[in-house]
Parts: sequence; structure tokens; C-alpha cells
Amino acid sequence: MKRRDILKSALVGGTMIAAPGCATSVEANAPPKEYSMPPVIDPGRLTNEPWARQVMRQAGVDGLVAMSDVNVFYLTNYHSFLNKMQVPNPSFGIFPLDEHRQSALVASSVDQWAISNAEKDYPSLVAYSMPADWRPYLDRGTWSTAPDASQEFGSIWPSTPASLSEREQSWLAAGEQSRDTLEASPAYALARALRECGLEKGRIAVDDMRIADLLNSIGFDRVTCIEGDNLFRKIRVIKSDVEIAHMRRIARVNQDASMATIRQIQPGATHAEINQIFAHEAARRGATAMWLVAGGVGGLPNAQCIEGEPILFDAVCQSNNYHGDFGRTVCIGEPSKKLQKRAALIRAGWQAAFEMMRPGARYSDIQRVARSAMKKTGLPEARIGVTPHSVGLQHTDEPYRDGLPFTVKDDLVLRENMTMTVDFPSMELGWGSCHLEDLIRITSDGAEPLASMDGALIVV
Repeated sequence: MKRRDILKSALVGGTMIAAPGCATSVEANAPPKEYSMPPVIDPGRLTNEPWARQVMRQAGVDGLVAMSDVNVFYLTNYHSFLNKMQVPNPSFGIFPLDEHRQSALVASSVDQWAISNAEKDYPSLVAYSMPADWRPYLDRGTWSTAPDASQEFGSIWPSTPASLSEREQSWLAAGEQSRDTLEASPAYALARALRECGLEKGRIAVDDMRIADLLNSIGFDRVTCIEGDNLFRKIRVIKSDVEIAHMRRIARVNQDASMATIRQIQPGATHAEINQIFAHEAARRGATAMWLVAGGVGGLPNAQCIEGEPILFDAVCQSNNYHGDFGRTVCIGEPSKKLQKRAALIRAGWQAAFEMMRPGARYSDIQRVARSAMKKTGLPEARIGVTPHSVGLQHTDEPYRDGLPFTVKDDLVLRENMTMTVDFPSMELGWGSCHLEDLIRITSDGAEPLASMDGALIVV
């Protein structure tokens, strides 16, 4: 089916009618079978390695070092248990330009058991515990000499050998294997990992310049660290095949959870109640609700849903740290002619934007054609926003402009395997709000929806 035919069939009419009195029972609103169980997650590495190395060569760097949760997960496929406890700097990811060198994960010995489960493809681990004796290090002059690491921190618990499961046996084996290789702290473990990756004297891009301070504090000063947060973003914006599979699944799950939520909205429902429904519907499908906007950033204009009032609905849930993004206009009861017209205008803008999405087009091209299509309808442009953005491990998963002392959105050129959306919010105080967005992937010659592109206006 051609791109125009896909959009035409999806958007004709623009209205989905649900049964009146939308308090639907859980049984009647059960999720599709494939979403009724925990998701099967592709265990493969996430990093788009050929693209990453191309960007790194252009930037003149020998390696990447990540400290932020997002980038460590991107490089290593692992999210530390200590991250969830908000322990500072619990893990690092290292990715060398030299393809003959292996990537590395720096993590606490506390993480060894989870890593030994081998649920995903992880890089080699350099684990740390804590200093066996910290008192000599009150003298800063000793910091360049690595202390002995404690073998107790996160090590082997008492066990009953005769009744150990296979998984428990792997936990004990992981602890034994690391006994003589543990480093005493994250900094010393990071220094060792850099040496093993051939980056001891390299020029490395770091996503947080505190990494340079950490290495310098222990006398590891032959490496050159440059600010690399935007470099990571330039790499992550083009997705690997594994990432696209994650994005395709979460797009469908997020849309399905959103539609199930919308069908349960009733007059008098509050923003908190709608959020609770969405969290439940996302969880039923093996995802985690991140946020939901109903009515606008400030919430519902009358603090509750009112019959006939248009409601902006924008929902995001997450699976394996990848984000969905879905937006629609919702109305309880018969929509007014003004609302039907507004939804049709937004639909026209989205159709024009979708037709423009192909490799080589810029964000500004998408905005221009969408605004032109809507302007032809007679509605002032200012009432409808047009905001293209990449989606992935972050809701806005894209680079910004280089060379400025503040963050400014870049006019990105679309490339194959970008996953993105275009926001079309419209808010009019005293009347209501509208929205429309779907996740899509840029293909070699156009774009494809990652979920179904149904009508712009949903009437319940």
C-alpha cells in the first residue's frame, strides 16, 4: 500500500465512536493476547555500532564514556540496581572506536549476580567493591596508587550447596571469578576499563565532564576528555534494528493502553483518575506509564472532564527504557462543529507532514508544509503547534545545535531509521484543547507508522 493510501484509509472521517457510557469492565476491555503477558525483550545490543563509529570519526574521538543512565544503558544493555536506588555514579559504559577492541561495563559487585543471569548481551564487566582500608587515603598524595579492594562488599552469602539452583550456582561462580579482580571504587574500575579498551591515552567523548574530574583525582590524566553529550544524541538518533523492534512494540502497546484508557473516561473524571487508569492499562501490557497529559500541561481546565469539551490527550509509556508517544483529541458526547473542524484541520496538517517525511527532508520542511496545509483551511497558524521530534530512550531523543552556550533545537535532516513523531497541539483557553501524533520510522524512501494511524477525534 502506498504512503498516501495508508494515511487516507487511516484518517478518513477522523472520528471513532465508542459505546455511550464508557465505563467498560476490565473483562470487556481486555488487552490483546500478545500484550496480556510480560513482553519478550530482544536481548541483543542496542548500539548502532556502524553509525556510532561514523559519528565518532567525524568528531575525531577514540572512544565514548557514559555515566548517565540513558547512555550507560545504550552502550551496555544494562541498568544497574544501584541506579534505581539513586546511588551516585554506580556504573559506566565504554565504547571504543577501534572495532577490534571490546566495549566494557563498569558496575558494582552488587550487580554481578544480575549480570551473571545473562538475560541480555552485555559487554565485559569490570567490577568494583570498596577499599579494604580507606585510612591511608586521607593523604591525597596516595590517591594515584589503587587501594586493595574489599572482598566482602557484595560477595558470597552463606549457601547450602546441595540445594543450589542453576542460577544460584552462576551467582556464586561470578563472585568467585571476580575475587582477585575487583577494583576498590568506581574511579579505579573506570581507569582499568579504559586501559583494557586501549583508551589510556585516547581522546574520549564523555556525557558528563565529572568523568574527567574523577579520573584526574586518581592521577589518571593521560586521557583527554571532551564534552560529548550531544555526540551521544547524534548517535542515538539513528536506531539499530534491535532498537526499531523495541520502538515498534512500545508504539503499539502505548497506543493500545491509551485507547483502553480513553474508552473509560467519563464526565467528572479528574486528571489523577485518568492517570491511574493509564498506569493500570500500561502495566497490563508489560509497560510502565511515564506520564499522561489530559487537557494541557496545567491539567483539565475545569479540574474534571465535562461533556462536550474537547480534551487534549497525550500519553507516554515505556518498555525496556524505550518510549511510546501517542496523541489524540477526546470528546465526551457529541462534538461541536468547531471541534470537528479543528480536528479536520489538524488531520490535514498531519497528512501533509507525513507525506514530507523522507530522508533528506528537514524538520523545518515538515513544519512548513503542515502549516501551509492548515493555513489553506482558514484557521490562524498560531492556534496549532507543529513540533517534530525524535523518540527513543528519551521522549525527545535528538541532538541540539552545536556551538551555543544553551540548548536550542536543531533543524535536523531526516535519515533512514530515525523514529519520530510530530506534535500537533491546539489549546484555546475558554474552549478546550486538541492534539494528534503518532510514532513513525523513516524508511529508505519515506516513512511508515509504527502503530495504527487512526482518526484524529475520539468521541466517547
